[in-house]
Formats: sequence, structure tokens, C-alpha cells
Amino acid sequence: MLMAVKDLAIWLVALAIIIHTVEEGWLPEYQKATSKSQVVKSTRFFILENAIIFIFVIALAIAGWRWPILSGILPAIGLTHPFLDHVGLSWKGQKLRPGIWTGLLLMVPFSVWTYSLANTHNLFKLYELVISGAIGFAISIWLYWMVVQEMKSLPK
Repeated sequence: MLMAVKDLAIWLVALAIIIHTVEEGWLPEYQKATSKSQVVKSTRFFILENAIIFIFVIALAIAGWRWPILSGILPAIGLTHPFLDHVGLSWKGQKLRPGIWTGLLLMVPFSVWTYSLANTHNLFKLYELVISGAIGFAISIWLYWMVVQEMKSLPK
């Protein structure tokens, strides 16, 4: 029973990241298209464009607590990405960024829950927590940097 709850926690973080990716990437295109009566970017293109994220997240969820150094990357991303990319850039740009709601309402709570379960049941050794946290934080910084670069290239 306990293992099922711990695995559920990792899978919920993974699912939250996938839902977040859809909200962040596809929803803005849908809103633009419906406001201009254009065709939405094809779902096939969106899936192919984000396949690496989906595969990565699912692979880490499958690894589960057998390899906490890997699965621990998910809650690290779930905590750092929403604050760096969405809260930080929304504040800087004075406009809510796509993905802020799934980041704050799904990724953060599920990540906190996962970390609290991991702490309660001693699922991480200190080095696993530090390494997986550093990798998740590095991924979030890289995603932040990519968004900033994209924003610089947009016409004003």
C-alpha cells in the first residue's frame, strides 16, 4: 500500500508536468487561432515537438523509487520551474505567462507532497536528494533561459 502511494506521488508529478506542457505550449496557440479564426497548430506537430519532454517525464516516473536519484528530478522541476519561468517572468513582464496555473496548482503541490513522502519514509539519501535537486534546478534554469531567448527574438 505504501509503495503504491509513493509511486502515485511520482506519477502525479509526471502527469502534472505533461498537463503543464500542454497548457504552456498548445493553449496559447489555440487562443491565438480562435481569436483570429485561424487553424490551430496541429496536435501531431505539438506532440512531436514535445515528445522528448513526454518521454523523459514518463521514463523518470517509471524509474520510480527504485532509482530516487532519477525520479527525484521530477519534483525538483515541479518546484523550481513554475517559480523561475512562470512567476518570475510574469512578474517581470507584468502579464501572466501560459502555464502559470498548472505550474502553481498542480506541479508545486504534487512536488511538495512527493518530497514530504520521501522525507517521511527516508526514500532519499542526502547525495541523491542533492544530485536530483541540482539536475532539476539546472533543467529549470535551462528552460528559463530558452524562454528569455525566445522573448528577445520576438518583435516588439
